[in-house]
Amino acid sequence: MCKLTLNESGENKKFDYDSRLNRLLKLTKENLLITKNENIFYLTGFKGTAGWLLISGGKKYLFVDSRYSEHATKVTHKTTVILVATTYADALAEFCKENNIKEVYAAKSGLYLAEYEAIVSAMVNSSIKIGISKIDADVIRQVKEKAEIKIIKDNLNRAEKAMTKMLAFVKEGVTENELAAELEYQMRKEGGDKTAFDTILLFGDRTSLPHGVPSDRKLKLGDNILMDFGLSKDGYKSDITRTFFFGKGEHFEEMSKIYNIVRTAHLKAIEAVHSGVLGKEVDKAAREIIKSNGYGQYFGHGLGHSVGLEIHESPRLSPLVDHILDGGSIVTIEPGIYVPNLGGVRIENMVIVTKEGGVSMNNTPTDLIVL
Repeated sequence: MCKLTLNESGENKKFDYDSRLNRLLKLTKENLLITKNENIFYLTGFKGTAGWLLISGGKKYLFVDSRYSEHATKVTHKTTVILVATTYADALAEFCKENNIKEVYAAKSGLYLAEYEAIVSAMVNSSIKIGISKIDADVIRQVKEKAEIKIIKDNLNRAEKAMTKMLAFVKEGVTENELAAELEYQMRKEGGDKTAFDTILLFGDRTSLPHGVPSDRKLKLGDNILMDFGLSKDGYKSDITRTFFFGKGEHFEEMSKIYNIVRTAHLKAIEAVHSGVLGKEVDKAAREIIKSNGYGQYFGHGLGHSVGLEIHESPRLSPLVDHILDGGSIVTIEPGIYVPNLGGVRIENMVIVTKEGGVSMNNTPTDLIVL
């Protein structure tokens, strides 16, 4: 293990890293070990597939191996980068011993059992106390900064442009896999680093699968098309769902009825969004409309979730949790109805939570569209 140069500024000056660290320090004064990549990126500017961050005495110490040491020294903000030459657990224990750190608490979010067992073994051998922190480090990411909102909105609108271009490839006989691949290609052309999650793109009766996987099923006249997708850029995700109709088939009357119910629920839920409201109350606003129209049993998932560095973050909009929506949070509003052997409809927008209400970030409409 060797200590590299302390980086005072870093290449990424978009974000207020000092404020982010101060929010964490208000939650705990523990010597806190963070292993979750998204939280490490949020606090330091370093994005990689491996690395541990120790917060001790109000300072940041980033442990990385040789794959990332050069990059980490360039991009991190007020962070001492430590090169790991053995194992991460042994390097952490050695650092704590050299710096007279007697106890460390690991943030449980993103911590794997095997990692924790290795940490415990190394720490015990060095007579250092190790435990699990009671705080949830993820909460400091719930309220988005202006720079984050700008990036997320840009990523969402790039994904929408990609979808609009992909629609030109919709034709009878195209498969779900082919259209999903075209959508992902267009998102890369729009500047996405990668997809935000595995693209969902389904036809006809397969749209009743809320998280179905694209197949070689071919598009037929009269099918509806459900697509749930997003792109990732600069670490931040976007998430959108649209349902279209490829002509009017034998089930169009019922499916268009379902579409209009889902859209009404979608708009009603956005109206219910404001800072301080419980997510479950927004969920209820949408769920009651679907239930009152006789389709309650066909809406089984929660209404939405927050989006940021991860595709699913807190707060969540679900009848199962009591999460409060804070102003500055970004959440999805995505009611759906899924009838087996018939089909499904889901409409999803991303919404900024404000004191005055919910503000949709999308540019594309939610009107019923027949292609």
